[in-house]
Amino acid sequence: MEMCEAVREQVMALLAALSRRDWGRRAGRDGWSVSESFDHLIRAEVGTSKMARRLIRGDYAGVVRPANARLFDSSLAAYPYGRYPAPAILVPEPLPLEEAAGRFESVHQRFVSELRLFRGSDPDALASEDPDTGLWFTLAGWVRLQGVHEAHHLRQIKALLGQP
Repeated sequence: MEMCEAVREQVMALLAALSRRDWGRRAGRDGWSVSESFDHLIRAEVGTSKMARRLIRGDYAGVVRPANARLFDSSLAAYPYGRYPAPAILVPEPLPLEEAAGRFESVHQRFVSELRLFRGSDPDALASEDPDTGLWFTLAGWVRLQGVHEAHHLRQIKALLGQP
């Protein structure tokens, strides 16, 4: 969770420094705006929070991972999808700048509260399939995915804004 929180701090710092002009900047004709990138991150965290809740609740207890399925766990260090198109539910819409920080924080607090419900000793012992990609993640892997996904989009946003 430490990596996830460290990336979150960087994302929030960038958000706080954005101008209205930056907020509307778009990555080419077909690319997402900074606003849409933040909406996508919010939608993704809602999805990750739901997966965590379902894992902790035991919804996947009887599901067996296929032997050839890739499993990402607490060692996940890099975004595993490359240039994978966002699933329909994660395709963003413009988000008003004045709503972004509040929504971002609210969704993150929900995610953290879901994780606090975990009473097991090993967050790598619970696993589920990503229904959109077929990849498998442990509970710890979902948390790491949230952090590396935010870091992935943070790099994209900074590049769009010409920041290091």
